[in-house]
Amino acid sequence: MSERKKKTALSAHSLSIFIECPRCFYLSIKKKTSRPRGPMPSIATGIDLLIKEYFEFFRKKNQLPPFLSGKVDGELISNLKKTYYYDLDENKDFYIWGHLDEVIKLKNGLYVPLDHKTRASKPKEEPHDAYKFQLGVYSLLLKKENNGEVVDFGYLVYYYPEKGLIDYEANEIKNIINFSFELKEVKLNINEVNEVINDAIKCLENDKPPESSRDCEYCKWIKKVKFYYLDEFEEDEKLKEDEKIEEISFPDGKLF
Repeated sequence: MSERKKKTALSAHSLSIFIECPRCFYLSIKKKTSRPRGPMPSIATGIDLLIKEYFEFFRKKNQLPPFLSGKVDGELISNLKKTYYYDLDENKDFYIWGHLDEVIKLKNGLYVPLDHKTRASKPKEEPHDAYKFQLGVYSLLLKKENNGEVVDFGYLVYYYPEKGLIDYEANEIKNIINFSFELKEVKLNINEVNEVINDAIKCLENDKPPESSRDCEYCKWIKKVKFYYLDEFEEDEKLKEDEKIEEISFPDGKLF
């Protein structure tokens, strides 16, 4: 673990930012200047914690949760690690890390990632490319557990409110909001994931940040409003220069 402290850490989240906008990614990783974040809805976090506790309950019983029985060809692993790591053989200065929601051990002994997703309604389309990419990164994180093999599929479980189960005349709120689920087996393009990782590393090896993505809302906002902050930036620079002058002054007030 001490060796990793000397390396640059990448994750599914940071790599997804690279896909969205290489400039934002570069500034986040290399300059430690991340995109601003607004308030995050806590309901999804609460539901996610309940789901994980539910899975832990059945893990202790060495069973799959009943709703997955017969739909997943495997079992829950006995010990789900808090964090998984993937050391890059071709790029020794970088590694990948991540927290996996769940891992399924197939009957052939291979480990497969499973990820929980909450939604407002039942999914009608194919899983989003971002979800596929995330699972692909998670598959790489399981490479060590799979003795060097990378599994090319994973599972997504969608959880969503089921209107058909609502009892509007129920006396308690817990009988009004009910959730259903949908399991998706997702084919993964591991070569594409590796290409993104390699391109992201090449991006970080440059001395200057790359161009912004045309669709990056963050960079668009900066370009639109930076004019209004120029006076403040110039004032900040003037203050910095004044501070430098004070630092190099002799006690009698004369300068170097």
